[in-house]
Order: sequence, then C-alpha cells, then structure tokens
Amino acid sequence: MWKKINILSQKIKTLLRLKLNEISFINKVEKPVIINLNANDICNSKCTMCNIWKNKQEKEVTYNDLKNIFSDPLYTNVTGVGITGGEPTLREDLEDLYKACIDFLPNLKHLSIITNCINVKDVKNQLYKVNELCKTHNKAFSVMVSLDGYEEVHDKIRGREGNFKKAIEVIDYVKSELKIPISFGATISKTNLWDIDELLDFAKANKIYGRFRVAEFIKRLYNEDRTEDIRNFTNDESYHLALFFEKLKRTYETNKTYKRTYSSIQNILLGGKRTIGCPYHKKGININAKGELAYCAPKSKIIGNGIEESSMAIYNSNLDEKKRIIASECENCIHDYHAEITYSEQMKIYKDTFQKKFLKPNNEHRVLNLSTLLKSPKLPKNKYSILIMGWYGTETVGDKAILESIIKSYQSKYGDQLNVIIGSLYPFITNQTIKELKIKARVVNTSNFEFLRYSKKCDEVIMGGGPLMDLNELYVPLLSFSIAKKNNKKRTIYGCGLGPINQDRYKIAIKKILELASVIKLRDIKSQEYALKHFNINNTEMIGDPAKTYIKELAKNKVPNKQRVMSLFLRDWEYLYAKGSMSENEFTVVKINFEKALAVLIKKKAEEYKIEKIVFNHMHNFVLGGDDRDFSRRFIKTYFINDSRVSYNKKLSTIESVVESMQQSELNICMRFHSVLFAETLNTNFVAIDYTMGGKIASYISENSKPQHLLTINQLIENYNEVTIN
Repeated sequence: MWKKINILSQKIKTLLRLKLNEISFINKVEKPVIINLNANDICNSKCTMCNIWKNKQEKEVTYNDLKNIFSDPLYTNVTGVGITGGEPTLREDLEDLYKACIDFLPNLKHLSIITNCINVKDVKNQLYKVNELCKTHNKAFSVMVSLDGYEEVHDKIRGREGNFKKAIEVIDYVKSELKIPISFGATISKTNLWDIDELLDFAKANKIYGRFRVAEFIKRLYNEDRTEDIRNFTNDESYHLALFFEKLKRTYETNKTYKRTYSSIQNILLGGKRTIGCPYHKKGININAKGELAYCAPKSKIIGNGIEESSMAIYNSNLDEKKRIIASECENCIHDYHAEITYSEQMKIYKDTFQKKFLKPNNEHRVLNLSTLLKSPKLPKNKYSILIMGWYGTETVGDKAILESIIKSYQSKYGDQLNVIIGSLYPFITNQTIKELKIKARVVNTSNFEFLRYSKKCDEVIMGGGPLMDLNELYVPLLSFSIAKKNNKKRTIYGCGLGPINQDRYKIAIKKILELASVIKLRDIKSQEYALKHFNINNTEMIGDPAKTYIKELAKNKVPNKQRVMSLFLRDWEYLYAKGSMSENEFTVVKINFEKALAVLIKKKAEEYKIEKIVFNHMHNFVLGGDDRDFSRRFIKTYFINDSRVSYNKKLSTIESVVESMQQSELNICMRFHSVLFAETLNTNFVAIDYTMGGKIASYISENSKPQHLLTINQLIENYNEVTIN
C-alpha cells in the first residue's frame, strides 16, 4: 500500500513541477545553456531545401568577436555549442571558433559540428584539429554528417555528384581514426520522401546512427521560397512519412527523447500540432556569422548584434518576439529540436499506462466493473450503430477489402440509417483506410478506454475479419464482447479464421470470445472444425472470407490489360508460422534455403513466361506485421541486384493498385494470404507459397479446388534449391 502511495506521490510531484515550468517559462528569463553558432553564411553544396549557397561571403565572427560576445553574463551557464553553417569547414580558422568557446564559456562541456563532407581532405583535417583541441581541454566533441538519401538520391539533394561516397568516407574516418561520436542528419523533403527507407536500410546494415527530420522553413537558410520542396506533401506522402517515423521508433531509434520528437513529427504530418517542447523556449540561443542573435533559428527575427551591444540586454529587451514565436509559430514548427518532456506529454503517458493495466485478455471481470463508470458516447438517434473492431490499425490491403465488404453488407440492410464506428489499434492507419475507401465512419482508439465506451452503447459489436490467433490484442474483442453482453448488445464474429494458436493463455481467450458471441461467421471450414474440436463450439457458419465478395464486385468493372509482367506479393517469413514444427535455430537454416529457392523460382518462371518486367508489389505497408517493401528491398539486393527487369513499388498499396497489378500480369507469385485470395478470385495465373505450413493458405486452396497452384515450403526447397543462382 505504502509503495503505491509513494509512486502516486512521485507522479503528482512530477506533474506539478512540469506545470509550474510551463506557467513560468515565458515570463521568467533564464540564461541559455546551448548555443547554435553559425560559422559562416555560405556553402559549397546546392541543396534543394536551402538557399545559403546563393550567398556571397560577408562578415564572419572571429576569435576576438566571440571573446567580446561570450564575455557577456548571458552565457555563463552555457554547457554546449553546436557549430553549423553554411558549411563550417570552409573556414580556415574554424579551430579558432572552437578555441573561443573553450576559452570564454566557463561551464562548457561539449561541442559539435555539422558538415556536408564535400571537400573530404579539408573536412578530415579540420575535424582532426578540432578534436585534438577538445581532447587537450577535456571537452567532448561530436560530429554530424549531412546525409539525405542513399547514393545518387543524396547527391541529387545536395547538388554534388559523389557527395554520398565522400560523406561515408568521413563517417568511416571519424569512427576508425578519431573514435568520437559520429552520426548523420537526414532531412526529408518532397524530393527524397519515397527513397528515405533505402537510407535507413543502409544505416542499419552498416551500423551507422542517424536522426531524421522533415525540412522546415528556416529563416537562417533563406528558404521561404522553397515551397515546392518543403512541407508540401500530399495526403499519401504525409501518411507514408508517418509510417516511416513509426518504423524509426520501433526498429531503429532507442533514445526516448528522440522517439518523442518523432511522435510529434508524425502528429504534425497528420494534421495535428507539435506535441513536444523546444530548448529554444528558454535554454537556447542562435548566433549567426555576423554575431547577430535570434531566439531560435527557424522562426525568430534578428534581435540584435552581440558584438555591438550586451547580449543580456538584447535578450531581455526583445521578449515580445519570444512570446510571438511561442504563440504563433511553435505549435506548427516541425523542426526536430528536443526538449524535456512537457506536462501534457507526461499526463498522457500516465493516463495510457493506467488504461493499459486493464487492457489485457484476462481482465474482463475488472473491465466489466469499470465499465459502469465509463461515460457512454453520444450516438445519432434513429440509427443502427455498429462498432467494427479487430486488428484494424495494422490492416493489410486484404483487411481493407474485408472492412469494405462488411460495411457494404450492413449498408444493404440499414442504408442511410447505419452509423459506423471502427475500433483501431493505431487510428492514423485506419483514418487513411477510410479515406482510401471513401467510408463515412468514426475511428476510435482500442489502445485506451475509448472503444469500451462504444462497446457499451452501440447496437452491435463486430469482430470484423482477420484471424483469432496468438496475439495480446485479443483483449480488444474479448473486452468489447464482455461489455456488449452485459448491456444486451449483439456480438458478431464476421469472417474470422482461427489460428495459429499455440499458447494456452490465448486458447482460453479465444474460447471466451467464441462463447460470448451471438453470431459466429467463420471464413473457412478448417476454422469451423477447430472451433468444434478444441472449444466444443458448433453454432458456427462458414461464409468465406468477406474480402472475396468485395473483390468480385470490383473486378466486374476492370478490364485486364495483360503485359509481360510478373507481379510478386511476398513477405518476410516469420517463425510464428513454423513454431511447433521446428526449433528457432532450425527455422533460421530453413528460411535461408527457402529464400534462395524462392529467388530461383522467380527466375525460372520469368524465363518460362518470357517476362520483361518483374515487379515486387505489396499487401502491407506498416512496420507492425511487416512492411513488405522492406522485405522486397532486402530480397532484391540479395538475389536480383544486377537484374534490370526487377523493380519494386515504393508507393502505398491500395485495393485498386493490387487488383490492377494482378490483372495485368502473366503470373502472380503470392505469399500473404489475401494476395492468394485476390489472385484466385480474379481468376489470374498464380502460384501460392504456403508459408503458413498447412494453415490458412493451404485451407483456402483446398476449399477452392486449386491444388495445382500451391507450393509448400518443402516443395519449393526440394524443387528449386539445387539450381545455381547467378
């Protein structure tokens, strides 16, 4: 008890401290602890998102200028200085700027530099000298290299051929010779947004750390006219970047502060506001190459010159400008500045943590008691309200087709009287889906109590498609059905499959879900048999996969335009689907052999059908569940690096794009379940790779009497692994 009271007390103290900081920071002047110092106002690159390179060299602060500036009491608390440009290594006296920082900032601890690495020899020489200086004075020194894309993409952004190789040469030099912290900074604009994943692949493969940002209008870069490149994204482009930053948070970035920054960037991309603070609210200042001061680099006007007058006087006498920035600029600024967590962020974390304690498959009794306290949402009168849930928020193209089919089915019954609510694990994903499908629906979050409120009030709660399998998210249908039953609402399982189910705790949860359901419509006979054998549930109906109905309707309006194209709908094969048949170590060996054989199969079929183009298409674009584009890039680099026929679709996958690709292809090679369903329903020529090891894919092929289209993992390896891969 006392432990819980102590934890609660600490949380309250944290929130109080953060709230007081927010209340006081505008009026309370604090000395900055970080300086962004511009070494110069010229550059030797020609970046697409910056105009500094158009400038001519003017006044540049000297050692004595900085001595004059830093002698002011405003800087006595400074612990860090980042020197940027322009391109700082163009200054022959760059070392003097660092020496001025060391000599005249009494509390200085760390220094850094950002460089474009265009003049490799000069850059290395400058970094060596500055590093030696910092070592002598026991100051930390770190380097960031600008890197905006992989190979020619970066060169195009920077306007300098061969710049990528030079940047990597500098990174290797710093890592191996100087042995100091090195990272890259990637700026995403209209020009490189569809290629940024390839840079991330490269960074992961070569164990290079970097940070990603979205290009912003920044006063010191004179880029207000770059409206074509900067923050000029379509809906699809913004969504694609939101997916990318989610991938960064889950597979690359480990620092919690930077993850918060990425979440804020996502929120802005999706139409929201900045959710994080900024060090330049009270802890930072920008000093340009002329010695002029600004509260921040992106949005502040010049407030005075520190060479000519007291920095403290300048800083204190222009607070109206600081207040203007905070009031009118900050909430829309996408620049990746990092700051201490805010009151609202911390409150959300505490709230989410509290709710997640309840959102578990074995918590239905606690949630039932809690549900009486939950306020019911307002729903339109005289309408039939349905809550569709499942694994939405991680949906594949197939899941989108399922959702469309379910809604059309209910619309045929209720027409304009239908009111649709969709429960989603990641609402930004499902919001994109309803835009794509032109569905009128409200999306609610199943990662907090919101969906429980609708479970209590809606006329019918529907587990809409997807498998009931080994997933912690089984809490979604289980808790929703529990509350719906308590409130005498209809509970429907619509088009779901069962499995793979390997763990007892999930078997228990699935059994409860089936027992709670009023109506059970399963997608295949094997799921019906499983329900009867393992759960003694016999009141089920086999309706097939709902996606099939929608694809048939869609295909009526499509005229196939056959080309000499092979379309591939592959995915990364996960141990989940082989568990029980082999150990994890055995699986690793089999997977390697499987991928080799798969590559041979593709090449053999390309020869057989005289294929001119081999296109990797995709059923899924989200990191959860595996972004198929990530697999395609890896697979191509491993087995098809020099094959000019091969390409992959970088863009977002839609139902229409998949249908079109399949219908125009001579052959479709499919792995994901719904790619098999699409290909069979569209009556195309296809090969189905049964990565489910006798599961849903084998069941579907069997039920549709198409055994000649199926290749098991073992058959693939046996038939194709002996062939030499060129």
